[in-house]
Amino acid sequence: MGQPQRLPVAHELALLRVAQSALANATTHGRPHDVRVTLSYLDDCTALDVVDDGGGFDPDAVRARADGSGFGLQVMRERLRDVGGTLVVESARGEGTAVMAAIPRRPE
Repeated sequence: MGQPQRLPVAHELALLRVAQSALANATTHGRPHDVRVTLSYLDDCTALDVVDDGGGFDPDAVRARADGSGFGLQVMRERLRDVGGTLVVESARGEGTAVMAAIPRRPE
C-alpha cells in the first residue's frame, strides 16, 4: 500500500526483524492456515502488519519462560522503540493474532 520508498537502514532492519519474529511466533505457536504480511507506506509512517488465523493467545499473559524463551514480543518492542516506532499486538485464544509495527516517517 502506498508508494514504496527507501527507508533508513535501521528502519528496514527493524521491520525485517519484527516480520521474522512475528512469522516465527505464528508458525511455532499459532499453527495458522493463513498468514498475511503487509508493508504500507503511509503519509506519516511505514507500517508492517503480520496477521494470522492461528490459535491466538492472551497478549497480557505472555511472560518470559524459565528456559529463556518468551522474549519475542519484548524484543520486537525494543527494536522498534530504538527507531522511534511502536508495536501493537491484538490476539485472543482461537481468534488468531495481528502484530502491527509502525515507524514514523522522517521529514525530507
